[in-house]
Amino acid sequence: MPPETTFRHRQQEFTQVEQVAQRRYNQLAFWRLVWFIGSVGAVWLLIRLDQQWGAVATLLIGITGFLLLLKKHQNVRQERDLNHHLAFVNQDELARLKRQYLRPETGEQFASPTHYYSGDLDVFGKHSLFRLLNRTHTHLGQNQLAAWLQAPATFEVIQQRQQAVTELKPQLDWRQKFEALAYIEETISQSPNALVTWVTSENKSLPAYLNVVRFLFPVITLGVFVAWLSGYVPGVAVLGALAVHSLVLSRTGAQAKDVSEQTFEISAALRAFRALFQQAEQVNGESARLQVIQQALTATGHSASEAISQLARLTEGLNYRRNPYFYLLFGIATLWDIHNLFRLERWRQQYGPDLSRWFDALGELEALNSLAGFAFAHPDYSTPEIVNELLTLDVRSAAHPLLPLDRSIANSLSIAGSGQTVLITGSNMSGKSTFLRTVGANVVLALAGAVVSAERFVCSPVRVFTSMRTQDSLEESTSSFYAELKRLQTLISLTKEPDALPVLYFLDEILKGTNSADRHRGAEALIRQMHRTAASGFVSTHDLELGQLTDAADFVSNYHFQSDLHNGELVFDYKLRKGICGSFNASQLMRAIGIEVNLPEGQKL
Repeated sequence: MPPETTFRHRQQEFTQVEQVAQRRYNQLAFWRLVWFIGSVGAVWLLIRLDQQWGAVATLLIGITGFLLLLKKHQNVRQERDLNHHLAFVNQDELARLKRQYLRPETGEQFASPTHYYSGDLDVFGKHSLFRLLNRTHTHLGQNQLAAWLQAPATFEVIQQRQQAVTELKPQLDWRQKFEALAYIEETISQSPNALVTWVTSENKSLPAYLNVVRFLFPVITLGVFVAWLSGYVPGVAVLGALAVHSLVLSRTGAQAKDVSEQTFEISAALRAFRALFQQAEQVNGESARLQVIQQALTATGHSASEAISQLARLTEGLNYRRNPYFYLLFGIATLWDIHNLFRLERWRQQYGPDLSRWFDALGELEALNSLAGFAFAHPDYSTPEIVNELLTLDVRSAAHPLLPLDRSIANSLSIAGSGQTVLITGSNMSGKSTFLRTVGANVVLALAGAVVSAERFVCSPVRVFTSMRTQDSLEESTSSFYAELKRLQTLISLTKEPDALPVLYFLDEILKGTNSADRHRGAEALIRQMHRTAASGFVSTHDLELGQLTDAADFVSNYHFQSDLHNGELVFDYKLRKGICGSFNASQLMRAIGIEVNLPEGQKL
């Protein structure tokens, strides 16, 4: 079944289940109200009939029944919300197939103007590789996926990711539930850094005597309160006991405040994290990366989900102190802060060393799920063959992954060894820049461990570098030509780094900001300089003379895109051909907008 059909059927199925759950939710809300009114009415009637014991029994039954209905109501709500999010996940997948995006995350927070390629290859942004792949929701999951797209992995790591993706790809039910569970709580995207900092920091230990006081003093105060109600002691005795409690709490007030501030923002998300960890622990797979993730979540004799659930209850309990009414009426009398600080300290000592590893494992699993979801949605894409050789690139029928299939044109090309340059000439709008981005984007995907938009894709680990969208900067008083020179300086520096991966470069309209003579000399000099390094790459240009380098050097291969004029209109087929381009369209384009390119006879500029 095609992915589009699968997603559409699943969206309809989950929407129907959600609607059924919504009707049950509404019915339970009605019966909860009926039960509440009926219980109150029955208790009132029994009291009026002087049936005190019957009123007490009815009250207990009423409370018990109301709590059971409330629990059932919450379960139905969770079922409704989960199916709502599962329907949205499939709706989102359908939109991605058309290269439309329903999720707001663009990854722009990870973009850097000085990165080697992310700006030119649309790694981040409104229409980007990150947005196409991203099925993460946690802070660490997004960071992990972004990091994979920003730097090449090693040969071994890429293979391990590919194996994990192959195992996760058919697990559609597990994968979509894993993603839908993360939708339930919006705060799940917040950074857990403050929580991890609290867990790993050296907190000041609570005095041992407080472990006795926290039980003894509330019992004494309760006795004083009962004595006051019985008329044995004045009310000031109760106030005195509470004053003693306040004095004891002042010893831990600063520490309780610090822990509350470090856990408050993420405490609401911890219950959602529990469900997410529980789903992660159920992942099936024998690949190395999935085994490592499973061991990280369960290897210490306790599951991450159980520990996170316990932490959720403890942090939620501590943060009740933020409610002034609760603190005054209940927190002081029970020494609430001290009880929770002791419990949290025990949790920290037992599970603290594992917390950071759990979140890292969850983030990696989310990133792998993103690659698996991308692979499932594109069964016609191929898994790249990663070779541990010196600079190899063999592309067969590669198209741009950010373009829908009905709008993309596939081309093929290969590079073997270092010091090679593919020189691409062609007319305006013929497809030179798009081709460079097509190859570059697919290389980035391949080195992240994802499938690629190609029939066959063989690639060795390389460092990608681009110079395609250099712009001037008023703030830095930098012209576009100087900005390109600085960019090329970075390329030259990269090629000189010892014991590093070879560089695969993509240079579009090289040195376009200067006159033709300087542009030709500079471009030829750079290509010859790159030939003496471990780098290979692509250069697009309008400079036909640059193509003559093949007459003197065997390290330059000429390819071109061409345009044809039919019935007064320019036609592009966007097909890559060998050799130097023989036709350019600048004159036709200028005539089309009204520029008189052919001057009258005898007239000079």
